[in-house]
Amino acid sequence: MNVLNPVQQRTVDLLKSATPARKLRKWTRGRIPEHYKRLNISDEDAVRLAKIGAVEAMSLFGTNLFFTQALILGAIKSGEYQTFVVVTPSQYGKSWLSGQIAIMLADMGREVHVAAGTEDTTNIIMKNVIDHLQTVDDSVKQKLLDYNDKVEKLQSSTSKKKLTFKGGGSIDGITLGATTDDSKKHNKAIGRGGDYIIDEAGLVPEDAYAEVGRREFSNVDGKKGLLFQISNPHAEGMFYDKLTEDNPPEGTLILWLDARTALEEGRFKSVQQITESDFFRNRSTCQRYLLCELENYNDESMFGNVVLDDSPPEPGYTYFIGVDSAYKGVDKIPLCLSATTPEGKVRVLDIMILDKKEWVDGLTSELIVQDILNVVKRLNVKFICCDIGFGVYIVEGLAKHANEYGEFFVKGINFGAGTTKLRKEKNHFSAKYGYNMRAELHMDMQQLMDSGNLTFTSKTAKMLSKQMEAVRTQPRPNGKTSIISKDEIKARIGHSPDELDSCLLSIHALLMYNMTGGIYVYTENDE
Repeated sequence: MNVLNPVQQRTVDLLKSATPARKLRKWTRGRIPEHYKRLNISDEDAVRLAKIGAVEAMSLFGTNLFFTQALILGAIKSGEYQTFVVVTPSQYGKSWLSGQIAIMLADMGREVHVAAGTEDTTNIIMKNVIDHLQTVDDSVKQKLLDYNDKVEKLQSSTSKKKLTFKGGGSIDGITLGATTDDSKKHNKAIGRGGDYIIDEAGLVPEDAYAEVGRREFSNVDGKKGLLFQISNPHAEGMFYDKLTEDNPPEGTLILWLDARTALEEGRFKSVQQITESDFFRNRSTCQRYLLCELENYNDESMFGNVVLDDSPPEPGYTYFIGVDSAYKGVDKIPLCLSATTPEGKVRVLDIMILDKKEWVDGLTSELIVQDILNVVKRLNVKFICCDIGFGVYIVEGLAKHANEYGEFFVKGINFGAGTTKLRKEKNHFSAKYGYNMRAELHMDMQQLMDSGNLTFTSKTAKMLSKQMEAVRTQPRPNGKTSIISKDEIKARIGHSPDELDSCLLSIHALLMYNMTGGIYVYTENDE
């Protein structure tokens, strides 16, 4: 049985505290939830607005909304609020609902900008806009198109196409800039008033919000344009400040859901569905996407407690090697030896330092290769991953001897490359949600530790503890996770985390080999 990390345990405890369905009031679809992390209006107002939204969704789109979805739509339709700050669990349907909101506002004659930090995120909402236009009431279709046109033609439209409605309404998709370095250059909100629907607002740079502020002055009657911002709490900043503001300005509606809210209202079907999801498996996504909390990236290492095991290796172990050798001229190169047990557990057994003193071109790399091959021969190692850079020479040297020392595979790894294509296609969590190869390798190790399936010897734990403690994660657009820069880790510990890199590589070798049942063959298309 896997061991739950503290974040997973808190999630399970939260779900267990949910009010049973039989005790909740029924809604047109599902139930009215009892729990919100924050809802800054009364229960009576929430029900009143949800009734407005339920009628609007059914009349315009023929859809029956869950309670909170109806509450959001009804609050916008009512005109009582100009600013919306919304957090929902992942896969709740926020982009789907945002598509309906955009069409409803445009039908009311509003100029609507669908916005996000990146074009890909904007495209998701615009695709939902186009999908909803296929089934929207004919009165809306006739405002958008000439009678002789067919709505189906819009399915080939892109998010860059502006949809114009009779009566002055419009919908277009814009980007706000995903990073603070290029947000001014790529921020398409500059010079645009109107209403804004911002997806993943927690990832939008703060200076982009300053440009969105033009909505406050875009109407000559002094009435603000509408700002609907929805996200998970990825990072501190203006979105999170608005979410947690003690006394929000008049006309602001705050809706902060978590997995318990979605479970109570019936959007999530069961505790088992949640705990078996990919988001539950990873500590970072579990906290942001299920607990819907801000993760403290600056103060907490991504790695949990180290479990020690100094028992001697037993027959039936399968061995793997990771070598960190990315640059030429170093006098010490770490080699990490890991193994899988017959029970499927992973052990980090040893980190050896290959010390070649002064570097000699054409000689030192051959000596390193020979040292590695000696370990391969002694333990029948099955797979080797080596950091490339200068390490490409070591990869090539090892490959020449692959059949002389028992069959083994060797693969060069570029930490800055994209995640492993083969693993991404098989829906492996770290390859799917890691920002790059470096993040994928760190996330794999984190998951093994959190699940209780990875142990270290006292020697390796001592060598790795400070390096592991220095590692932090940080959010990226589209829910990806990255690792703080290697320079920042160096600054924390005073040297490069080479031993940790070798450990990550050995675990990657092990996972790649086991994923393919021991018949893995490396191709360039894997990355």
